[in-house]
Amino acid sequence: MKYIYIMYRATYFLTLILLLNACSEEFLELPPQTSGTVDQFYTNQSDYETAIAGVYAGFSSNVIESMNLEEYRADNLTNFAYYYNEISSNQFELNTTIRWWNLFSSIVSPANTILAGIDEVEMDEDVRNRIKGEAYFLRGYAYYTMNLWFGGVPMVTTNLSVEESYKLGRSTESEIWDLVESDLSQAVSLLPTSTDIGRADKYDAETYLAKAYMQRQKWSEAEIALEDVWSNSGASLETNWTDMWTLEAEKTSNEYMLSVVLSPAQPNNNWAAQYLFIEDNTITQGNFNYKPGYYESFEAGDLRRDETLGFSPNQLREENRKYDFGLDLTDLRYIGDIVVIRFADVQLLYAEAISMAANAPQQRSLDLINDTRNRAGLTDLTLTDVPSLNAFVEVLLAERRSELAFEGHRYSDLKRHNLLVEKVNAIGSEYNFDDTYNYVPIPQAEIDKVGSDVLLQNPGY
Repeated sequence: MKYIYIMYRATYFLTLILLLNACSEEFLELPPQTSGTVDQFYTNQSDYETAIAGVYAGFSSNVIESMNLEEYRADNLTNFAYYYNEISSNQFELNTTIRWWNLFSSIVSPANTILAGIDEVEMDEDVRNRIKGEAYFLRGYAYYTMNLWFGGVPMVTTNLSVEESYKLGRSTESEIWDLVESDLSQAVSLLPTSTDIGRADKYDAETYLAKAYMQRQKWSEAEIALEDVWSNSGASLETNWTDMWTLEAEKTSNEYMLSVVLSPAQPNNNWAAQYLFIEDNTITQGNFNYKPGYYESFEAGDLRRDETLGFSPNQLREENRKYDFGLDLTDLRYIGDIVVIRFADVQLLYAEAISMAANAPQQRSLDLINDTRNRAGLTDLTLTDVPSLNAFVEVLLAERRSELAFEGHRYSDLKRHNLLVEKVNAIGSEYNFDDTYNYVPIPQAEIDKVGSDVLLQNPGY
């Protein structure tokens, strides 16, 4: 069980502002190697503790943005306000995606700075290894995310000179996946097996390593990693599904593995505005709608449907009932944590990897899936129900869709099976996309900095 870690302190943010101003403002404005950034700001163990807390702040912000893309870009949700509608409609403004490209400045650059200098500073070796492991994990997460959304992006693993930054184009998608696997493998080797809530441990890194393997359809490698997490992490399924969704359970349930930690002192107003709606309460907006077929996709008798999706009493607006426990009605504030990795996600990924590696449905996979189905009030699946690998994939994806709704997995789930465009287009005639929908556009402002011959735009944009 992870202990509570209060990540959001005013001193962290003050220091973060100083560090990020010194380290980088945008990807193409990284500090030259001769700037002395490390020597000026990171001189002892305390400095590095503060620095890695700053990188976690960038991670926390991105997790929430990532969930938007995962839910709206797939066949779950659509939106009628702000830039979120662009994710679903594919009618992007020139620089909508800058919020994800900014992973270079919020995570990659400060993580690079930490890794560049930490071995030169005297400190406790266990602390050094943990901070290095966190930096590798966070950089691996950032490149995992950008590679998933943009395809190949520029590979930046050191501080660059101005001249170097203006010549750096995109690496291939395969090259970035190699970097992700390397970073996350390093994190697995360096991180402790348990840590505070809000910080990554070995098994969190190993879970993301397995996710990266699976996006490349390296099923056997993913199976090995997930078996370790499933068997040795100490995490487990909560007995009753509804017991997980309380403020107390987010701190105590053995099913929560990694979360973004929020609190009354550091709430997230954007999350409340976009994802929660309470009828007759003017401060909750709830700008999402279910895409056609989403509500109906839950099996009859699945308790997760009405505990996750629903409609306000007068049918005015769709609701997010999974996370409504964290809404502070005194203001437009969300004070619960946002789950990043839950053991149910690991268990279903493990089930998927087992059968995909075997190239045929396996009883072991169905046993793992049936654990989450039974908890939701559903009966067992048998091998007769999945006579082919394609049938297994459909069942697996349906279970993940019901179990992990509003948790930010659907886009990547569909994409690794080459089903994203097919599933989105199946919604109705207003959805008519081609394979370019698998990626989002690179911000035009970033292309303009170096030229379209250096930073190539994705096809279709």
